[in-house]
Amino acid sequence: MAKNASANQLYGGIDVGGTKVLALLVDRNGSVVSASKRKTRGELGFRSVCERAAEAMREAAEIEGYQLENLAAIGIAVPCPVLPTGCTAPAPNLPGWKNAPLIRTMEELTGRPVYAENDGNAGVYGEYAFGAGKNAKTLLGLFVGTGIGGGLVYHGELVVGENRMAAEVGHIIVQEGGRRCGCGHKGCLEAYASKTGMARRFSWEIIQEGRKSAITQVCPDGNYATVKSSFLREAYRSGDPVVVETLQEGALYLGVGVASFITLFGPDMIVIGGGVFEALGKELLPSVKESARQRTWPEASYRDSKINLALLGDHAVGLGAAAFAMHSLDRDTRKSKSKSKAGK
Repeated sequence: MAKNASANQLYGGIDVGGTKVLALLVDRNGSVVSASKRKTRGELGFRSVCERAAEAMREAAEIEGYQLENLAAIGIAVPCPVLPTGCTAPAPNLPGWKNAPLIRTMEELTGRPVYAENDGNAGVYGEYAFGAGKNAKTLLGLFVGTGIGGGLVYHGELVVGENRMAAEVGHIIVQEGGRRCGCGHKGCLEAYASKTGMARRFSWEIIQEGRKSAITQVCPDGNYATVKSSFLREAYRSGDPVVVETLQEGALYLGVGVASFITLFGPDMIVIGGGVFEALGKELLPSVKESARQRTWPEASYRDSKINLALLGDHAVGLGAAAFAMHSLDRDTRKSKSKSKAGK
């Protein structure tokens, strides 16, 4: 038998990634009531991914005896920008997503109000609402994994720019004429501090320089971008020179990026997360801080910005999507009431 739930108590948060869809049932305090996963199967197309996301959300609700109709709203985070029209910009890992009607399709499939955001922005918003950045006024977030995602929250609102594509933090230039990034430009932060960027350094050191590293044991095919963060932690702590040097270089460049963000935005808090920092945050964060301190001007700006590790782990994006839905629904409700009063 389905439970009765007050419509203002439960929200959905969906994280659509390149390989999996994670749906969370969340209360207003940010507690995860239940969760459900599906494979993304992006090769099946946009509509199929949306159907799988809706199925995962429905299952997460039914685990606890609820129905989708018990949810006040659903937030969905996707690996591409979401335009003001509710459609998506192209998603590199999801074919057929250019100008795809994301919000309209998800509302059709779930029967609930749906709010959509880029996954990097959602992750930062999750940390702002429920995680390490809960008391921040201006929060910058960076998530280091295969790439580098993140975003900026200013007094409760995501900073997305007029085109809703701002705060692509992984693509600021930290080395003019530097390594080629996956975006096609040279010298992006992501080309140095992400796992993909580090993989290029691993490849150079092992293949071109002939250096020995334990990483070849788990990546015999030379595809070092697939190495798990847990293995990097083991190799780093065992003193593997190639791994230590590469990760320290990544931390240095991340600090270069952080210094630029502090100088430009003056955030009172920066949170750093993602798989690499979940595994090695304690080891790498001091190097990021020192690199940022050396490059921030004026010095007082650095002292005024706390740099902490993110807290929400794999749930950051889903929780952020749910928090974004809460915030957006509350805003729309206030606007509706204001219009009603003005019309009387």
